[in-house]
Amino acid sequence: MQSRLFALLIFAAVSYSAQAQMERTIYQVFDIDSVKTVYLDIADIYQIYSWAGSTILIETNVQLSHGSAEILDYLIKEGRYDVDMDTLVMPEVKIYTKMPDRKKKRVKTPDGEITEIPEAKIFVPDTFTWSDDKKRLWRIQK
Repeated sequence: MQSRLFALLIFAAVSYSAQAQMERTIYQVFDIDSVKTVYLDIADIYQIYSWAGSTILIETNVQLSHGSAEILDYLIKEGRYDVDMDTLVMPEVKIYTKMPDRKKKRVKTPDGEITEIPEAKIFVPDTFTWSDDKKRLWRIQK
């Protein structure tokens, strides 16, 4: 009997933690046909991957703890995790997080403060390479 009660408590704890965490993935694409250099100013944790595409694809996975699906949908709709591209001096561009200070603008609910964990995968055409700090990308001369 005691082992069944323990198993039930473990199941309830796992079910509660699964409900408390929301997750969504956002995709954004940037055309870089005539671009030679890209500067990255991304506020989130990110990794860069080479791919055979001709655009930069940013896949941002957002995990939200202590929030609801409705709150996460609202934050995404409001552009909290959006990335944009500015032309510096062609052929150079800057890709940046539109709301880099969101850590200062925490989201609070009656249940407490929401924890956000946005992580991005940046897929870059295989005609580009990048610096060790992953802040500058440039087209490989062939």
